Amino acid sequence: MIGQAERLVELNKLKANKQKPHNGGQIVAFSSGKGGTGKTFISLNTAYSLAKFKKKILLIDLDANLSNINIMLNIKAERTLINFFKNINSLKDLIMPYDRNISFIFGDSGRVDYPFQSEKDLDLLLGEIWELSKEFDYIFLDIGAGASDDIIYILKNIHTNILIINPEPTSIMDAYVIVKLLNNAGSVTKNLVVVNKCFNENDGNAAFENISNAAKHFLHETVLLLGIVLNDQSVTRMIMAQELYLKKLPGTQVSMSIMKIAQTLVQRHKLTSTLSAR
Repeated sequence: MIGQAERLVELNKLKANKQKPHNGGQIVAFSSGKGGTGKTFISLNTAYSLAKFKKKILLIDLDANLSNINIMLNIKAERTLINFFKNINSLKDLIMPYDRNISFIFGDSGRVDYPFQSEKDLDLLLGEIWELSKEFDYIFLDIGAGASDDIIYILKNIHTNILIINPEPTSIMDAYVIVKLLNNAGSVTKNLVVVNKCFNENDGNAAFENISNAAKHFLHETVLLLGIVLNDQSVTRMIMAQELYLKKLPGTQVSMSIMKIAQTLVQRHKLTSTLSAR
């Protein structure tokens, strides 16, 4: 059982981390304005791709009480985030190694006793995430869909937010809302975009141009294209089979696109680190 004193220590660590240069791995969220964009599929397979590139990855399922990474992997989660929010375990105690270079912290789904997460709870969570980032090259956060206060609070306290959108106007508009709310909150989080479930490259580029132009015109905010993933029935088949797509079908166009996304993410962070060091 974690004591209140230990929780206060983690809260103080978060405050200290905000006041000094970060010396750990990158903290990256995967978010979407609406459900059904394929956010978890992209976050899971991008994490696996980076692990194959010999990056040490921790993927945390933060989709509050609607988590499904363990379901997609056909794994029974023995300990989940509810243990953290109920002061039973530290975040580090919940880490489950999966494959070489990749580990998970699983969330919960459909619990009637799932605790409400206050801003203080989120601060404690972020404090432990920032502390864990010293042990990983990347910590991925699979955030729930939508733009609730708790989602925006988490997103504005990390390095990078990857918005997963589809070409549909509703998906683009909902993602724009996230960018707008972060902008209004004075966030310096970098927003990148992956357009998923596209019919073709032109379809994806047009969707990105729509959100990019809106963000630039109305918010004076720059969003960057991280990648485009085409629609493919093999994705549905692997999800139904509860198989990790990139592991089972590494040679498909979808897999190649996700590996390119992973490589581009690394290149962007290397460039950012180089510029910051000057």
